[in-house]
Amino acid sequence: MMKSHIKLSSHMPVKRVITCGPPERAELISKHLNSTKILAKNREYHSYTGTFDGEEILVISHGIGAPGAAICFRELIDIGSQIIIRIGTAGSLQERFKIGDLVVPTEAFRRDGVTHQMVAGDVNAISDQGLTKRLVEALKSQFRQIESGPVLTCDLFYEESLPVEWLKYHDLGALAVEMECSPLFVLGKLHKIKTAAVLGLDGSPLKWNQGDYDPQSKTLERNINEAIPIILRQLAGELVV
Repeated sequence: MMKSHIKLSSHMPVKRVITCGPPERAELISKHLNSTKILAKNREYHSYTGTFDGEEILVISHGIGAPGAAICFRELIDIGSQIIIRIGTAGSLQERFKIGDLVVPTEAFRRDGVTHQMVAGDVNAISDQGLTKRLVEALKSQFRQIESGPVLTCDLFYEESLPVEWLKYHDLGALAVEMECSPLFVLGKLHKIKTAAVLGLDGSPLKWNQGDYDPQSKTLERNINEAIPIILRQLAGELVV
């Protein structure tokens, strides 16, 4: 059955999946695959398929924000996805990071709205720890500084009249803030699939008024591009049923 939003069905090869926010990044990632084909383009959900190390890989964009991303993740699970890795960007919450650094989340503090309609309470969303550890070890072959730890998933991007509790999560040890890991990890646990993420840091919301935000950073672009084949190789090597 064709899913309403991603426009894919269980007849397509979808067990191993890379997701990302912008459609242009999905296209970029797809260029690392062999025999690449465009599958569908609907709303923010643009998908491609191809092979890497002989394994079928699906690449799909999920747009900005937890609700739309959750739709994408759930529909992927419905059609048979067993491993989903998100490649995205985030804002640093720790002073030791600089623009372009990569972090690999072990869990996400849930300050989004959508997962609180899936799971009660304030328990953190947890990535697949085995896959996360293997990604960290693989990325260390290319990048000297790779940190792994908790991140904050928050719906709010621009601070308005109410203060955002970024400093609270800084003090709790969150490495970064982003918008989509929480639903990915929650759905992964609920449906017993492997999920993980690799995030490039594009600045810090704690220092935006000092100009510490550059989503077009050449260092960020280079590091994500260099990480993509490493992530794809790990994904291709993961066991699926």
